[in-house]
Order: sequence, then C-alpha cells, then structure tokens
Amino acid sequence: MTSRRRRVLVLLILLAAALVVAAVVIGGGRPESDARDTSAFDPSVPTSTQTPPPAGSATPTEDPTDAPTEDPSGSPSDAPTGAADPSDAPTSTATTPSAPDLTPEEKTEIGSETSEVLETVMMETAQIDPAASTDVVGELSDVAARGYLSEVEAERLEFETEGWTREGSYSFGDVEVIDHTSTSDAEVATVRVCVDSSALVTRRADGEVIEASSSSVRAWNIFVLERSDSADWRLVGRTFPDDPAC
Repeated sequence: MTSRRRRVLVLLILLAAALVVAAVVIGGGRPESDARDTSAFDPSVPTSTQTPPPAGSATPTEDPTDAPTEDPSGSPSDAPTGAADPSDAPTSTATTPSAPDLTPEEKTEIGSETSEVLETVMMETAQIDPAASTDVVGELSDVAARGYLSEVEAERLEFETEGWTREGSYSFGDVEVIDHTSTSDAEVATVRVCVDSSALVTRRADGEVIEASSSSVRAWNIFVLERSDSADWRLVGRTFPDDPAC
C-alpha cells in the first residue's frame, strides 16, 4: 500500500471518529453548564423553595387579610355601630323637675311636712362629741331610713377615730319640692334645700378649729323622702347638685 493511500485511510478514520463524537454530543442534549438550567439545590436559590413541604401540612393557613382590623385604640373596626359613643355630647341638658302632678297648695303642704322631718334630723346630727355617748341612729329611726342613717354612722365614726368634736347647729331655708311620684299606697317626694352650716364649729383633738371653705358653708342639699299608708314622711337619701353653692 502506497503512502498516499495510507494518508487517505487515516483521514477517513479521523473523519468517522469525529462524526461519532458529534452524534454523541448532539444526542446527549445541552451541556450541563447551560446557564438556563438551575440545579434543584442550587445555592443561589432560597432553600425554602427547594425543600418540599412535609406530608399532612396541606391545611391552608389563615389569610391575614381576613382577620378583623383594629384601630389605634385597639377596638375592632367592625364593632357594632349601634353602641353609644362616649365622646358624643349629651343630647339633652339636665333640668329641675317641676312636679307637674302637684298643685301649688299641695307643694306647700308637702314642703311644710318634710321640713319638720329635715329639722329633726339636722338638729340631732349637728353636734358630735365622741366623749358623750348618744344613740342618734336609734333616735332617728322613726324619721330616717337605714340607708341614710348609714351616712350618719360613718360620719360619727370618723369623728370618733380622729378625736374631733362638732358643736353648733344647721339652718336652712324654704323647702322646694322638685319632684313627686305616688302610687295607691305610697308617695315619694324630692326636695331641694339650701343648708347653712356657718354656725357649726369643728375642732381637732388638740382643740384647734378646722376652718370650713367658704364654698361649703352654704350648699344645696337634695333630699328624698317617702311615706306610705302605714308610716309618715321618712328621709331615705341625700345627694348634691353639680354646683352645690347657694
């Protein structure tokens, strides 16, 4: 075989080998270095997307947008709208009842009768001396209810604890009937009285006089009294207006 034929044969073999290699590369797909293919555990991808969820965790989580939103005060935004807003101003102002079911003569009569009860109570409760044992509560049980007498007991207990004394007397002006209700066997009257306590003198245990403020010397007192078929007028309660000065 001539040298020329050998060279041709070698070229054919090399060409066949090249064709085989090319076929293998083309049939094996794209090289692994292709940037468009990302490995399932490529460190450049967050691991949360690489790890499949555990079995049984398919229960959907609650959508946070479904939860009730809250305003800055902490109250749910979907609270019932029918509730009264405490910031709303009152729709009406307080007025003094006029006891419309009474005639002027009846008001005068009730004012006179209740005035006697109030005078008795104030006369018995004005003076307090822990050293002098008196049963004021027992003496007033016919003209005052237990609810009111508990106030008397509390006041006298305070004086006894502090060692204070009080002497003098109350005085008051005309009794004004401001409300009245009645049933078949009982009636309740609310009266307003300007009570003057300027004649009272309160002393500490060492004898020092406790000066009362000028605004409390004369004050409106609102008393509630009731009577029934079996009992005359009795004092059952006392309150004070927002502005008690009179």
